[in-house]
Amino acid sequence: MKAEAKQPRICLLTNSFYPIVGGGEAHALLLCREWLKRGAKVFVLTRRVTSELKREEDLDGLKILRLPPAGFRRFGKYLVTLPAYTNLLKLKDDYDLIYVCGLRVAGIPAMLAAQRLGKPCVLRAESRGELSGDFIWQSPDPSIRGTRLKPLIRMYLRMRNRLLFKSPAFVSISNDVYNEFQKEGIPDARNHLIYNGIDTSRFEPASPDQRLRKKQELGLPSRMLFAYSGKLNKGKGLEMLLRVWKIIAGERNDCHLVLIGGGGTQFLSCEKELRDFAEQSGLQSRITFAGFQPEMHKYLQAADYFIFPSENEALSIALLEALSCELPCLASDISGNRDIVANAQNGLLLPVNNEQAWHDAMFKVLDDPAMATGLGKAGRNTVMERFSIANVADRHLELFRSLLPAEGRKD
Repeated sequence: MKAEAKQPRICLLTNSFYPIVGGGEAHALLLCREWLKRGAKVFVLTRRVTSELKREEDLDGLKILRLPPAGFRRFGKYLVTLPAYTNLLKLKDDYDLIYVCGLRVAGIPAMLAAQRLGKPCVLRAESRGELSGDFIWQSPDPSIRGTRLKPLIRMYLRMRNRLLFKSPAFVSISNDVYNEFQKEGIPDARNHLIYNGIDTSRFEPASPDQRLRKKQELGLPSRMLFAYSGKLNKGKGLEMLLRVWKIIAGERNDCHLVLIGGGGTQFLSCEKELRDFAEQSGLQSRITFAGFQPEMHKYLQAADYFIFPSENEALSIALLEALSCELPCLASDISGNRDIVANAQNGLLLPVNNEQAWHDAMFKVLDDPAMATGLGKAGRNTVMERFSIANVADRHLELFRSLLPAEGRKD
């Protein structure tokens, strides 16, 4: 009988983690839970984003260590570099491998510690442009995009990438990220395409009766409900969406928009601008700002349609969750979304910031329920076949084991 493979001990290093709400944070938590189920040992090193968060926490057997300094919404990820490095050294006997989720800054202390300790470090980008620097040059914030420090930033990126390129493995969460890594010089042997995954048993379809009950439970109107979930940040296409919604609200009284998520203290937040627009446009009764919701699935199960107008995505957890709930999905026609949605087959892909196209598509799904239902069912099938978190967790563990010598894996 073949002996069961020993599982690695993993230190997951990330800029933000539970209870911070976002696609990357949700995915990292799901991965950790799946690894624990499979007998792997894992703990999380992350930034203490606010002083209200505990420095240490045990979340159902998952140890979370939050590093100083607290606060500093724009520069905190840079200030935590030294604490991350020193803690990786201090905790060296507790892990075999470092897994970095979000490599743009966290990759530096992780790789420095890994080299000093002789341990493998696997780097994963949470969004497009983290390795190439396009996250700066294509930022939705013009003050970043037009910075006068470009020559210094390019020098920093070159120096950083010399260090990061020494990693034995990179995880690409989409074909777009895979191609970016390839273009930057990462050989295919070290470039591993592993899509994001979700918990399909949690994000499951609701029947019409269940959907109505969910609306009542959540205090949402019993109209046809369009939902968006994610951060209320610049670059998500939400300013365009509200302009379109203002027109639709004047044309139909049988539909409602709910924005699930918030901007909070995030640097790119546009939440205040969105709320101000809704108030000035008299849309308070036609839009619900639901805020961050730890039980996102309940809101998606209350919705009738999902709308995702983001201008730039690597691979959206929010879109996968909506598809898994069998919602007809309208998504922007960008590379990350094309990894998930085939236009008119399991969703609709629409031009970025084209207000007329989004307006017409929303009317299309409202007026053709049979077509919308077919899109939703096909979307659920796509997620079940390709984006299960169980499969994603197994692929990670297989990769991690391949990087460790048999004698280097400890129980």
